[in-house]
Amino acid sequence: MFKNIIIATIFTSILHASPERGEIIYKQMCFTCHGPNLEGGIGPSLNDDYWQHGSSPQAILDTINNGAPGTEMIAYKDVYPAEDITALRDFILSQQAGFREVVRSYYADNRFLGEPLTPELFNSTESSKQTPIPENSLWIDHKHEGGVRMQAKLYVKTPGDYQFKLNSHGRTVVYIDGEEVYSYDPDEPQEKLISKTVKLKSGTYSFDLLHESKKRHGWRVSGSLVNLTGGGSFRLHGSSLAGSIPKEIHAGPNAKVIRKWIRNIPPRSLLCLLPNKVIVSFNPEDGTVSHAWHGAFVNQTPSLPDRSAAPSEVKGSPISDLGKSLSKPTKFDFIAYETQGDKAVIHGRVDGKLRALTIAPNGSQSFTITTK
Repeated sequence: MFKNIIIATIFTSILHASPERGEIIYKQMCFTCHGPNLEGGIGPSLNDDYWQHGSSPQAILDTINNGAPGTEMIAYKDVYPAEDITALRDFILSQQAGFREVVRSYYADNRFLGEPLTPELFNSTESSKQTPIPENSLWIDHKHEGGVRMQAKLYVKTPGDYQFKLNSHGRTVVYIDGEEVYSYDPDEPQEKLISKTVKLKSGTYSFDLLHESKKRHGWRVSGSLVNLTGGGSFRLHGSSLAGSIPKEIHAGPNAKVIRKWIRNIPPRSLLCLLPNKVIVSFNPEDGTVSHAWHGAFVNQTPSLPDRSAAPSEVKGSPISDLGKSLSKPTKFDFIAYETQGDKAVIHGRVDGKLRALTIAPNGSQSFTITTK
């Protein structure tokens, strides 16, 4: 019996600190700002190429523990035990795909000329400058002859056969987990180009891009790691933050539900974008509609430069008569939201009873709300 108690205790501890436990916590708390699928909302996306506070396991843990000053992100070290925060961090890491923890190093000399470009060669040389890259936008600024090294962690979710494709300028060699998978030399014939197909399982790999060229103005690294079997690719070149996020959000043929900081509406409101260009602001704190607009879209340009540090804007004509849209319940407990075709559905407890509130388009300039 004592042995069974020990085994049960160990199993419970492992489960408690697992990514599965982290997913439970995420769906209880984090999704309200970062979206059900980590896609972002009033807070930034947690699965794209831009990480304002760092994408390393320790950086993510520090942000969860200590919060982000100047935002709604509080310090959760006083809310959850350490094992729960670790589990949450591990769940976030389990959802990554692509290049993370990118570091760029410059080598301001020409000692690489004529030498095979290997990690060992670069390890034996002191870099003149080393910079963590907060977003996956790799710009090589060459004011001298020398070398550049890009190091990163590669997260793979979908196993398959992968091949690296790169638009090269100057000699470039790429290593994944120490294996040379790509090599290009402009002074060599095209048939000497190396571009291997490598089998990658789900997991994390080391990535090393070594580059050498003569003095030039600059080069944006343009390349992708392509999944030849399952489709899709990881872009190495990325884009700037302003270029990678749409400046305007429209519903399209299906409804969308997003969270954005909009001045003068409750801070945790759900913005329900309907295909008839109506936007309904639903307040999950009290179960009411606070605002609505027709001919509307969300302009998030103000928040682009520093990621959710300025309010976005709803552009459209206000719908003034909201009196019949939804009566205020005595008590409303928000549970979750989803979309069903052209409708937005909000689940919660209305005066203690489970209810689903459906917000649907009505004509070209209005909406309806039904409760089940």
